[in-house]
Amino acid sequence: MFCGLDIGGKGIEGFDLSVSKGRLVANEILDSSTSPPGRFLLEVGRRVLKAKPQSQLLAVGNPLLPLTCQQVLPWLSGISRPTILTDEGGFPLTYVLPREAFEEWGRFLMLLCCAEAAIDARLLKGVLGCAIELRSIKIPKIGKYPVSTSTGWFQGRDRQNVLKVLAINATRLVEETGGRWKHLPFSVYHPYHAGSIVFFAAAARKCQTPLYQRQIVCTSYRDIWDYSKSPLEAEWLKLPFLPRDNSVGEPQFAMHAFERLGKDVVDNSFITFNRYSRTSGSASFHRIDHDRFALGDSLDSPEQTSQWQAPDVMGRCELPANPLKVLFHINGGLAIKSYPSDHAAVLFRSLQGLGIQASVIGHRPDLEAFGVTSIDAEETEPLFNAVQDHHIFVGLDSFPHHFVRNIMGWPTIGLFGNTMAANFGGGWNEQYRSLDENLPCNPCGGDTACPLFGRKECANYVAPEPLIHAIVGMGQRLYGLSV
Repeated sequence: MFCGLDIGGKGIEGFDLSVSKGRLVANEILDSSTSPPGRFLLEVGRRVLKAKPQSQLLAVGNPLLPLTCQQVLPWLSGISRPTILTDEGGFPLTYVLPREAFEEWGRFLMLLCCAEAAIDARLLKGVLGCAIELRSIKIPKIGKYPVSTSTGWFQGRDRQNVLKVLAINATRLVEETGGRWKHLPFSVYHPYHAGSIVFFAAAARKCQTPLYQRQIVCTSYRDIWDYSKSPLEAEWLKLPFLPRDNSVGEPQFAMHAFERLGKDVVDNSFITFNRYSRTSGSASFHRIDHDRFALGDSLDSPEQTSQWQAPDVMGRCELPANPLKVLFHINGGLAIKSYPSDHAAVLFRSLQGLGIQASVIGHRPDLEAFGVTSIDAEETEPLFNAVQDHHIFVGLDSFPHHFVRNIMGWPTIGLFGNTMAANFGGGWNEQYRSLDENLPCNPCGGDTACPLFGRKECANYVAPEPLIHAIVGMGQRLYGLSV
């Protein structure tokens, strides 16, 4: 729940907003796992100004708290200037700010920690050039965020500490650089995994109202960055990418990253931590939409989301369709993230009988009896070249799928097991469709085995028959395949 209020001369008018579950109706805000809390603060302000374009002073509840206008309204008595209302421990409850904070200086709201009012007040004072009053409200002290919750919030305490560090550094830049701070670039901290780089680049290409000029990226992903053609400038981070086994938490990795970036970067750019608290699979939107919102786009109607839009690029194989050539990526590293072996045997035996040539990324001698060719294409350039030699790509929720779908725009069929196509696949069109068994346990969040039955393989992967039907159908529609 979010709330924003117009503190006007004729009284106070409030607007309650909620996190969207996929409809994106008028009173809903897109749920973005890659946005800092300040991004939601900005969005609520935008919504209030859209409804009340003459508003000069706005009150916006802390987006980390489940506040309503009814709760906030009594606290605003007698307030007519910029103020942060806090609990008795100094945790910010509501930000009362002039309209220019959401318009001229909107990107600086990305730097607020939303976890310690004194830090945010000092930063806002430097940016807005006016005093920010701190007013304590007599309510029970706000508790600490738990390490994790059932709705996808995780490592809340540590992440708030990262935000505090960045807010303090931003304040230092504003106070110590004279007027130069107004011209410093904004860098979005988003180095993460290979697929994350693809999604963020696709989002940056689509973004209409960018808040950032740069993106912090691990040097390990330089080849992906080059192919992805992001309009953002890369700020290279010389660190191994974040481990996938959770041995290093994102907040801990971030603190090492800021140190490794060096004094020149830290002293000459504003950095925001754009992986605040929620998992991508906790919302009903594609990761590209999460990232577009984080980058600055409001996305306030369903038609603006990825489910309704074709990829930026639409590629297609120029080879004759006889035989149809299909490239597969079906090994996700762990059994639960891989297409089941018994399904694979039936699939490739059937494709061989239909005269369809199949290639598989990785070493799969167990499939060679079915005419399958193993291809070393796990790196970006060989993957790009291999895809161009095939009519259709079939892949799991992993980097090859995301790259082929969102960067190359190639005819693609996505296979989803323990994750949702809505988050990582996108909408259907003539060159894309996603498949799963639509089981009620999806998404489960399991990393190594099925949480319900303990088996290694995921039952949500689609059986061979509908996958064969999808391959043949796409071949007929796009290439005139005759079987």
